[in-house]
Amino acid sequence: MNICLDSWAVLNWLENGPSAAAVEKTIPSRPVISLVNVCEVLYILSRKHGDKAIQQVLPALRQNLSFIEVNEELTLSASRIKAAHRMALGDAFCVATALAHNAKILTGDPEIINAKGNWKVQDLR
Repeated sequence: MNICLDSWAVLNWLENGPSAAAVEKTIPSRPVISLVNVCEVLYILSRKHGDKAIQQVLPALRQNLSFIEVNEELTLSASRIKAAHRMALGDAFCVATALAHNAKILTGDPEIINAKGNWKVQDLR
């Protein structure tokens, strides 16, 4: 099965958090990630560590993950998911990306985990 990472999982991996090893195991398969979620990772790192963090991290993300561009189909899917479930817009794009790629989502984000949708989730908490 394919793997989809959300920003929670990527940040945990980059910051060597408690779930970093679980995320690291998926890297050889080049997990998918929506560019919306890449944006979340980058702005959070920039807020914490300054703009240089983006320049340092982005090449590693490009090398290890499969970036999924936002198109009309993904946008429509994310909008339907967001309308049906109480979750952030980035989370809706993560779920839409996972569904489009028949992927299991790795996350510790309760909005995705507790949404009870038709997607597969591995809880990293």
